[in-house]
Amino acid sequence: MSQNEIANNGWDLIAAASQKALNEQLAKIHPVTLKKQIEMELLGSKEKVDVDLVFNGPELRVRDGSGRQVDVLLPVQGTVKVDGILKANIVIPKGEKVTVTTELMQIENKLVPHPDEKQTNYDLMIDFKSEKAIVDMKLNIPTADLAFLIETMKVLVQKELHGGKEYKVASFALSNEKAKEYKSLIPHTADFSFVQDVKDPGRSNLLVLMQSVSEGKPDGGILFKKPLLASNQDFMVLASNKLFLEHFVLPPLIENLKKNAKDGDSLPKTMLIKKVGGSDSELYQLYNKSNINLSFDHDPWIDTMTAEIDTTEKALYFNLLVKVDATFIHIHGSAWDKSWQQFQVDQAKQTVTLKQIKEDKGKDTSMEWWKWLLACLDWIVLLVVGIIYAVVENKITDLGGTFVQTAPLVVQWPNQKYVSLKGMSTPSHVVLDLDVHFS
Repeated sequence: MSQNEIANNGWDLIAAASQKALNEQLAKIHPVTLKKQIEMELLGSKEKVDVDLVFNGPELRVRDGSGRQVDVLLPVQGTVKVDGILKANIVIPKGEKVTVTTELMQIENKLVPHPDEKQTNYDLMIDFKSEKAIVDMKLNIPTADLAFLIETMKVLVQKELHGGKEYKVASFALSNEKAKEYKSLIPHTADFSFVQDVKDPGRSNLLVLMQSVSEGKPDGGILFKKPLLASNQDFMVLASNKLFLEHFVLPPLIENLKKNAKDGDSLPKTMLIKKVGGSDSELYQLYNKSNINLSFDHDPWIDTMTAEIDTTEKALYFNLLVKVDATFIHIHGSAWDKSWQQFQVDQAKQTVTLKQIKEDKGKDTSMEWWKWLLACLDWIVLLVVGIIYAVVENKITDLGGTFVQTAPLVVQWPNQKYVSLKGMSTPSHVVLDLDVHFS
């Protein structure tokens, strides 16, 4: 599998879809027929224009670079006639398209109530009504007729072409609660961006950008240098490095530490999270700010406990160093366990496990006592089990399901029926590769 671009610009969650995959669904929209007479002001006089047109489902065409604007191509055919001061009879053959350069708009979806009153459903819709929309069309007809046709199309697109819910490109639910009550996978703020794939335009991305645990929109903004989807992906959800470590690794880490720590109640203040790799980095690390005394003979303690994503190994990396200093019986030493774990997905069973891909484990003495000291490291296995439970099995009430059940559904795409998990990787953030099935 090719690799995902790993920038997230500071957003907690990003759902991505390829232009090609979205257009396949938008093409299913039923044609809209406009057969009516409209009144327009042309060259200073009001003219009655007879239109008999059929508009088929829109196609998205991402523009150069990254941003909110997108070209929407509307396949159209039929006739436009005017018989007044201005006279024209324009035939638009099959295969022609109107290009509307516009943005998407976020609107509240009042037709589909969310089961939780603390949340509100929203749709991202193609904004045909915007006064800033630019309408263009290419047709081999006289210049004056083309200018009249484009003006007519602008009126039709902005005032007459009502696609309603059929022109939505994504749906999501936002929390109505205060920021301190936000949950890890329930966004409270959303935005969007398009990113062009220069080499393969069909691989261009629509990104739905969401904040769930961070307040406000991030300084990174909505502009992305490259598409986030890998070359063989059509849909994915990215959970930020910080969100995943803080909300899905830290809780089971603390719970498992409590089993062997002398003062388990102090652990939430001992195990902290910090940014690593510089001010512009999107990477974080869980670490202990002070020693953690363990309930074992001879009073060993955890000198170092860290958890992070190793971007070289593309794995969760745990580093545990236990020390002992029992001078009266001449026991001085340490033992360590460094473990790299990757997520494995069984697509048929839709199960997720963690597989150790690398380990460095040992001690710095040849004395026999090291055997029980190494036993202090055994709970790192429990930590891995705990993370799997937190990610795969723990049905969080506020989310309505587990991480792997809920994260893929933070955004729903047009005609979506159900979603299955193809893969789960950790290039730097956590990426869920999705197989979206449509009706």
